[in-house]
Amino acid sequence: MRYKPKNKKTTVIILIIGILAAVLASRAGFASTRTAARIGYVGNEGWRSWSGKYLLLNGTMEKSIHPKNEAVRIAVETESGSISMTIKDSEGNILFQKSNMQTGSFDLETPPKIVIRITAESHKGSFSIE
Repeated sequence: MRYKPKNKKTTVIILIIGILAAVLASRAGFASTRTAARIGYVGNEGWRSWSGKYLLLNGTMEKSIHPKNEAVRIAVETESGSISMTIKDSEGNILFQKSNMQTGSFDLETPPKIVIRITAESHKGSFSIE
């Protein structure tokens, strides 16, 4: 059974509620935002961590997470291409920023909520923030 709104006002209200729900889910860390092409992408987007493995990542992705501990481990594997990462606190202060990351890992002390922004150019490999 399909829902048929009685008027345009009802349709607009339903649309606004849907958009607000999507924005709130992204801001709260339930979902990531992206303007990235992903090929062969397999990821885990949790409340406390974020990871992805792929054949190709090209573009930008962003996600908020709430680390369980006062520190996170950032791990990157680069087979080809380049990947950059910026991590900010909830006030927008930069906690970590690195361009053209090679295979390796880093430990970072964090507040209860962080925002991660990943920018990749034809990157093949993986990333993990746990």
